[in-house]
Amino acid sequence: MIIGVDIDGVILDFERLMRTYAEFYDLLFLEKKGIVNPQAFAYLDKYDWTEKERKKFVDMFLINNTYQTNLLPCVKEALTLLKTLNLKIIIISQRGLIKKETQLVVHDLLKAQQIPYDDIYFAIKDKLKLCQELNINYMIEDNPHICEALSNNKIMTYYLKDCNIKLSENNYLKEVNNWGEICRDIIAHIPQFKSNKSYQKLFKK
Repeated sequence: MIIGVDIDGVILDFERLMRTYAEFYDLLFLEKKGIVNPQAFAYLDKYDWTEKERKKFVDMFLINNTYQTNLLPCVKEALTLLKTLNLKIIIISQRGLIKKETQLVVHDLLKAQQIPYDDIYFAIKDKLKLCQELNINYMIEDNPHICEALSNNKIMTYYLKDCNIKLSENNYLKEVNNWGEICRDIIAHIPQFKSNKSYQKLFKK
């Protein structure tokens, strides 16, 4: 089984961090009135910022906040568990489309945090195409628009919801709230799985 994993909002709690900074940037730096497009997924699309204002925000916060961001709860343990079960993990991210140098920052951060994976793809504009080429069985993604595209093409997708955009679940789309729910569902498709002490040790502090 091959599992595809997004980075921001799935491994790194980066989307929430940037949404918070975006609100303060809009309030204190631009002195504007806040979100004008609440249904937008990307934080840059939620405000009435000019291209110059967007670029300034990215220049000020994108790289620095990447260094600051935390991991999502139990993501390291969850991916280690899945690797222990001989599942292949491929990270697929749009990181690098806005600023290419963030790829190196993220790569170093994943290494420092000892996040297990088999391969990584940065700056991917078309995740559906790559997932099809790589024969991804499961994709874990927080972008609702990408989730719809994947599930509509019969790639099992876990929508790790961290915004107010609701999707309709189907046989190929499941909304989840955390990595515990993701692992539970994936493991349900592994008939030989049986918990043991080595798995339990991953979650003991």
